[in-house]
Amino acid sequence: MTRLNRSPHQRGQILALFALSATVFILAVGLVIDGGNALNQRRESQNSSDFAALAGARIIAQRIGGDTTNGTDTNVKAAIQSTLFKNGNDSVSWGAPNGPVYVDANGGTLGYVGDYANTLPTGAVGVRVSTSRTFRTYFLGLVPGLATMDASSTATARGGYAAGGPGGDVFPIGVSLAFFQNYPFCTGEVGSSSACDPQHLTSGHLNVPGGFGWLSFGAVDKCAGYGLGMSTTQGCDVSKPFLQSEIGPPPNSYGCCTAVNGGPSTDANPIDRIGSTTGNIDSADCSYYIDNNITVTVPVWDIGDDKGASGWYHIIGFAGFQLTACDGGKDIEGVWRKQIINGPTTSTPGQPFQQLAVQLIR
Repeated sequence: MTRLNRSPHQRGQILALFALSATVFILAVGLVIDGGNALNQRRESQNSSDFAALAGARIIAQRIGGDTTNGTDTNVKAAIQSTLFKNGNDSVSWGAPNGPVYVDANGGTLGYVGDYANTLPTGAVGVRVSTSRTFRTYFLGLVPGLATMDASSTATARGGYAAGGPGGDVFPIGVSLAFFQNYPFCTGEVGSSSACDPQHLTSGHLNVPGGFGWLSFGAVDKCAGYGLGMSTTQGCDVSKPFLQSEIGPPPNSYGCCTAVNGGPSTDANPIDRIGSTTGNIDSADCSYYIDNNITVTVPVWDIGDDKGASGWYHIIGFAGFQLTACDGGKDIEGVWRKQIINGPTTSTPGQPFQQLAVQLIR
């Protein structure tokens, strides 16, 4: 039997090779695990910045919409801080040089968030937020200097008036323009002020402060080419079951197929009209919305014409409306809310009822 004898020098070489191989293996595993973790941390950081920017933009939208009580710099800062805390508690510096800043319609930088107290800088339509987070590594922590890593991100969001109609989940009633011209919008709890006292509306085509009408929306994917859902050939019904299926609970309200796009439509081209639902609505059940204090999106109309199955409303915009009572369907009550939807946005003042919107720019 032959015995292999290794010299101390050879044994040292083997140990060195083993140590090198182990180090390479650890680094390879570390790159896979810690690299994946770094990508995940970067993604979470971006989400955090996105949500924080959108939260700040919502406050800016309120200010643009005329709410000087809630649309303040103090509330923009508070909204950003609260959102960051709820989404990973990423760190953010305030003030120069890297703090959240206001931006104008062209993306130009204005002042820093936190410097304006109860107002906003002139021309502000959005906010840019940069955040960072430090996280511990796993295998790479064995390498000096790599025990922790940083992830940072930046997001920009705009707030203002909605530049188009809302997508989906539009409640199938139209409220008259006169209602929004005669009552202020409510920013507090229902009943907390005169602006938040529920108003009683009754059905009818006359453009009066208390006028509303049930609308014959088309079924899902059945109203292309007919603006707000009025189809003369398919998908529409005036029956009580059909109306109830549209009412909800959300997202069962079918909503609008396309955005409102301008002046009065014609009989030949009803781009922004919608048919009225006549009769068969005495048992409309709106309890889900009322019980859950849900603000719905409603079309706003200025002209209505014809009667019965030929009745229609000319739609000119959208508004947020919180239902507080729905007596069978013939009568409803509620308050006007400035509901905020997803963009696109514009800073150009619109009608008093025009919805507000936020938009992530990045």
